[in-house]
Amino acid sequence: MFHLQYLLVILFLCHYVADYCLTTPAMIRAKADGRTLLPIMAHAAVHAVLMGCAMLVWGVAFQTAVLLAGVELLTHFLIDTAKGRLTARFPRLADNSQKPFWMLNGFDQLLHILVIVWISFFAL
Repeated sequence: MFHLQYLLVILFLCHYVADYCLTTPAMIRAKADGRTLLPIMAHAAVHAVLMGCAMLVWGVAFQTAVLLAGVELLTHFLIDTAKGRLTARFPRLADNSQKPFWMLNGFDQLLHILVIVWISFFAL
């Protein structure tokens, strides 16, 4: 369990760096409406590469790390695309002065966290 805690911290740091430090303006615009898929896929790929590299450094077998990075790629892409399409359809969800914006943002992060926790269990 001790190792799981460290791996979770590393994967959460990867998530933070990919979501908040390495996200480009084009990715932000694409995620806002969920329609321009290539920048969203690029954003998900940044997540997958960071997490895949972290798992390899951690000692996860190559095939397992690649498979789990693929899970991260797919789930991150689907979650961000769905969130963007919801905010495009319901403008109140895009207004950060409204509570529904924060509820959706929190739910989005919760889904990403649950995926990371799931990945960590299969990585060890």
